[in-house]
Amino acid sequence: MAENNQNKNVQTGGPKLNDQMIVRREKLDKIRALSVEPYGEKFEWDHHAADIRANAEELEKNETTVRIAGRIMIRRGAGKAAFAVLRDQTGDIQLYFRKDVLSEKEWDLWKLVDMGDILGIEGVVFTTHTGELTVRVHHFTMLSKSLRPLPEKWHGLTDKEQRYRQRYLDLMVNPEVRTTFVKRAAMMAAIRKWYTDHGFLEVETPVLQPLYGGANAKPFTTHFNALDMTMYLRIAPELYLKRLLVGGYERIFEITRNFRNEGMDTRHNPEFTAIETYQAYGDIEDVIKQTEEIVEACALASYGTTKFTYEGTEIDVKGPWPRLTMAGAVKKYTGEDFDACETIEDARKIADKLHVEYGEFDGFGKILSACFDEYVEAKLIQPVHITEHPIEVSPLSKLDPKDPRYTIRFESYIYGRELANGFSELNDPIDQRKRFEMQVEERAHGDDEAHPIDEDFLTALEYGMPPTGGLGIGLDRLFMLMTDSSSIRDIILFPAMKPETTQEKANAKAAEEAAMAETGNDGFFKPNSEIDFSKAKVEPLFTDYVDFDTFSKSDFRAVKVKSCEAVKKSKKLLKFVLDDGTGTDRIILSGIHAFYEPEELVGKTLIAIVNLPPRAMMGIDSCGMLLSAIHEEEGEEKLHLLMVDNHIPAGAKLY
Repeated sequence: MAENNQNKNVQTGGPKLNDQMIVRREKLDKIRALSVEPYGEKFEWDHHAADIRANAEELEKNETTVRIAGRIMIRRGAGKAAFAVLRDQTGDIQLYFRKDVLSEKEWDLWKLVDMGDILGIEGVVFTTHTGELTVRVHHFTMLSKSLRPLPEKWHGLTDKEQRYRQRYLDLMVNPEVRTTFVKRAAMMAAIRKWYTDHGFLEVETPVLQPLYGGANAKPFTTHFNALDMTMYLRIAPELYLKRLLVGGYERIFEITRNFRNEGMDTRHNPEFTAIETYQAYGDIEDVIKQTEEIVEACALASYGTTKFTYEGTEIDVKGPWPRLTMAGAVKKYTGEDFDACETIEDARKIADKLHVEYGEFDGFGKILSACFDEYVEAKLIQPVHITEHPIEVSPLSKLDPKDPRYTIRFESYIYGRELANGFSELNDPIDQRKRFEMQVEERAHGDDEAHPIDEDFLTALEYGMPPTGGLGIGLDRLFMLMTDSSSIRDIILFPAMKPETTQEKANAKAAEEAAMAETGNDGFFKPNSEIDFSKAKVEPLFTDYVDFDTFSKSDFRAVKVKSCEAVKKSKKLLKFVLDDGTGTDRIILSGIHAFYEPEELVGKTLIAIVNLPPRAMMGIDSCGMLLSAIHEEEGEEKLHLLMVDNHIPAGAKLY
């Protein structure tokens, strides 16, 4: 019967079954032969594992019958008794099964239980002679038979890619991951509570919009068939929320999903969660205070204190936070004074001196902002507010009356990352139109992230919007900090991933199986004749000789990729943080973003030349060079980083 089922599964396009999967399907038939349905009905539980641990003494003393449900994570023992570990959403609890306690049918069923099966348990609590809190099972029910074995190391997945793709497995076998998302939920609840306690109304605005705006970003585009028109997934809810202020609401907030059609790295996901808030009759001071109190509330929800550790550095978010103007921050870290600039040429001279790239049509503000990004942002570790942003990068903020080059805007930074963005909002419709027109010019000069003109929003402003303090906080980045997560993917349940096609899976498996076949007992690689290089075009060999003494001075080392991210303001560069075996991180920049996404490379072992002098690129010192192979195929350049076996330790020297 099992054989027939297995064959049928294969013939109908189901998964190719390994030995363990075949055995589990055979057990499925045996369970049904016991007149037990392996996919059971509702189970009325009354305790979680954490409840049992919290009330163990009382439960044991009173011999209280408990009902608990969860997944079997460990199974051991034979003969007339066995132990198991059951895991529910609160944690683990040990189970004890005895043949003389269970019915004959239940004992036969127990012998068919595998790790990964979901059971309903009824029993009493006791403590073993080794001091382990345990439930002695009186009865149990099969609720769901697992047809696939758990990951080989039941206590944790180590492959990051697999963990993101199969988050259900990650949550199943890595309790700390479940804890991360519990903390996220607690922080979200704390945020909602703060705003409702302070008289803010939660609202919802459109995700599909006929015009995008509220931020400088590329939108996702779709087509609305019913209206036969192009629509955009929102990049921000700002312009709709401000319409509500015109309508008479005074304090509003929206926890929003935003969508930006841009690159992905450890800090960016195309779909992300943010909160936007508006306080009518307020200003920038109100939203700065909001920021400090919201971040503090999240820290208290996670840790019970305003202090926490991120990547080994202690952060204290207790307010008030210090402030620096953007120009003041650049002066502090570079010595260059943008406030003293009188012409655009003065700003360009500073940028040239600092080796910061700028566009032909970039004005004072964009040049200042670029210098800030390259020389300041990464150095802002403890909480700080950066104020007085240039008008060119702040199209929705009031002008600073002291200096019209700047606006009444702030951004908050922690650990080198922008966390919040707030304004004294622009409510002058004439000035707002001028700002939109400036954005149109920017778009004409090649800035495809510039705002389009939203005529309906301008019409709303002409009816009058009160003076307002506005705030946006990137919640995913905030939650990264609060959970000591190195990647934004660690705090998003289902992060965006490149689809893993059936062919890619097959290719990966074939490559793995071929590895041994292609490597002889002598350890030397044997070329795979199945690879077609007929269309590959390579550069001619160099005819000039390099002497051995010169070549021997190059230090080639194996390096492990600890993290990788796209470099801001650069379409080509990836920034690698590498373990080179010295105990000190090595930074190398490489212009290969056209060929790789950063997340593909984390955990890989590469080859680098490590004794080259540092080279400044986009304001970052690149200390070495990664080796890659380049060829041409049908007129298109192909590049492959040299990757080696992960068994090679970081710092191993190549001879």
